[in-house]
Amino acid sequence: MFEGIDFDERCKNEVFRSIMNGTLAHAVILEGSKDETRLAAAKEIARALVCTGDVKPCGVCRACRKVESGNHPDIFIFQKDESASAIKVDDVRAIREKARLLPNDGTKSVFIIREAQLMNPQAQNALLKIFEEPAEYVCFILTCPSRTALLETITSRACSFLLSQEEDFKTDEESKAQALEKAAKLADALCAGNEFDFLKETSVFMKDKELFKSVLPFLIYIFRDALVPEDKLTSCNEQAQRLQKSFTQKKLISLIEETESLIDAVQRSANHNLTVTRLCSVFHRIKNSQQSIQ
Repeated sequence: MFEGIDFDERCKNEVFRSIMNGTLAHAVILEGSKDETRLAAAKEIARALVCTGDVKPCGVCRACRKVESGNHPDIFIFQKDESASAIKVDDVRAIREKARLLPNDGTKSVFIIREAQLMNPQAQNALLKIFEEPAEYVCFILTCPSRTALLETITSRACSFLLSQEEDFKTDEESKAQALEKAAKLADALCAGNEFDFLKETSVFMKDKELFKSVLPFLIYIFRDALVPEDKLTSCNEQAQRLQKSFTQKKLISLIEETESLIDAVQRSANHNLTVTRLCSVFHRIKNSQQSIQ
């Protein structure tokens, strides 16, 4: 199992034992390593779950052959639409509808959600409903760089497997901490009266594309914390409170929508400098519009 897929051997053995013992959880999170590795591992787990051989996946049974050809009717892969900025609640509702149906060809239906961190909070909450009362024939496999990007209510109901070495994971965690810290500074600057503060905070993005890309989702989380304070996604309580006092709900929603649009521009490989400039422009417009309560 997992031949040709490069990730931590201890993790491979743990997953294999869980499958062979029939103890694999109904919801699995594969974190760490690269997107391609996570997806390949998810597909291999799905193949093992539908396999009818003694040692799974056997590679020779009818189910394994169907998986190999990409035609197994009980394995579904969902990912963000190229034209969308996130995996949204309607996408998850479609998954839930499919999950209510019995398997077509065996005893298991497997749903792979690729890059699950791209689910917006509403989508994650919609998924939570089926996590809480799962059918015994359903298994969900979520892939993401780190489970910390998912709601705690999701991660607490799933079994997580770390595919990369601890050193790689630590680096990933450090990068996320840096991105969250920068997003918090941007939120503070946005609430400040001096526009220069915000321009100063964004200037680093001109030379650091990866930081810019990482910060945008955390900005959305902070804006969302200000909009829905009773269900926090980050630890940036002070920034969320300042935003809540500085902007109406309508303007907070506009900030979220504009940031989602910027994420979409980044994913479409739009001109980087123009995208950073656009962030400054649209945030300035929202801040100084008549609906702002500053």
